[in-house]
Amino acid sequence: MMRISIDTLRTFRNACFAAAMMFSGLAGYASLTGGLEPLRIEPEAKRFMSTGLSNTETRLVSELSAQFPAGSDAGGLLARLTRSGFECQADIEAPGNYACVFNRPLSFQRVARVTALVETEGAHVRGLRPSVRVQPAPPPPHLQFASL
Repeated sequence: MMRISIDTLRTFRNACFAAAMMFSGLAGYASLTGGLEPLRIEPEAKRFMSTGLSNTETRLVSELSAQFPAGSDAGGLLARLTRSGFECQADIEAPGNYACVFNRPLSFQRVARVTALVETEGAHVRGLRPSVRVQPAPPPPHLQFASL
């Protein structure tokens, strides 16, 4: 039978107390500074703009056309655009088509708006027409009603 001395028990107790103090100090610091920083998920649509706005349309068409050529399932293409950060809605002006829009804030109160017009024939892709525009950023919501 093994006997544990009083000195060994004191050392173990002091080590546990020191570890508890260290972790409570870390928890206190984390709660004062806001805890863990939230994970910021960047929309995949920003990747199309990574080499500049002038190349965005070409990259968008080449990548999406390779995955979803003419005649493929339109639902898959629309789901991919939605997962990438685009907001897709049926195009009222052209029934059977969908307008998918992604807005990216730029410097100097401007916004880059990437629009991908998905042309469909039934449930199949007929074509994809992207466009990129830079326009002034809309005013914040609380300032829009101040002028009324």
